[in-house]
Amino acid sequence: MPLYRIVSEESCPDLALAFESLHGFFAEGAAAGKVTLEGISGAARARPVTVDDAELEVVDDSGTAIGWYWFGRFTLKPESISRAPDGSASLEVESCGGKPYPHAQAIWSRWRRGSIRPGEWTRYPAAQHGDWLHVVQNAWFTAGKRAMRYNTGDIVIDGQGLSSEDSFYCALGEAANGPGGYFGSNLDALVDCLRSEPASTPRYPVVWNAAAASRRTLGDAFVDAVAEVFGDRGIELRER
Repeated sequence: MPLYRIVSEESCPDLALAFESLHGFFAEGAAAGKVTLEGISGAARARPVTVDDAELEVVDDSGTAIGWYWFGRFTLKPESISRAPDGSASLEVESCGGKPYPHAQAIWSRWRRGSIRPGEWTRYPAAQHGDWLHVVQNAWFTAGKRAMRYNTGDIVIDGQGLSSEDSFYCALGEAANGPGGYFGSNLDALVDCLRSEPASTPRYPVVWNAAAASRRTLGDAFVDAVAEVFGDRGIELRER
């Protein structure tokens, strides 16, 4: 099953262009421009079509969408599809935008297999934690989940290996909602997650292990700001 699928539910519901990879969409400073779709499946059966509301889906091995992006205006002409000597098909198209996460495609390839392991995000280089967090957030909402906590009990964060604010939110999401879980990607999003919880939800404490190490790496201002957000919602932050 190819990793991607372009669909258009409104103006062209029969469009479902599947392909293995794309270049120019996930890149540093990505913006509107040329995007190449590679490893196209079933291209010979496609008819000429132009839609203004194309959506890019990331799909798992069963064909279920696990990620979603707005692709915008999309034109598909079968005669524009090029074929390499090995028979693989590709197509260069215009996209209304892209995402500045150059490692997202590789991470999505891992996510499609499911069963994210505890602490798996720590096995990626620190520079890729922002890309992991991006995939976590996208997959969370594509799955129909809300910005809230689904687990219960204390939220226990290991602060020893946190290298950036992105790392903190990767750790927080897992501590709050399990491996691959989301619980904010910045302070405003954290506030949204906390506000989404019913007033009757027990206020379990947040236990921040190796907090002193986190303060040295992330800075006192950031840790204090996080503590204030939790405190405003009646949640105790215990630094250890």
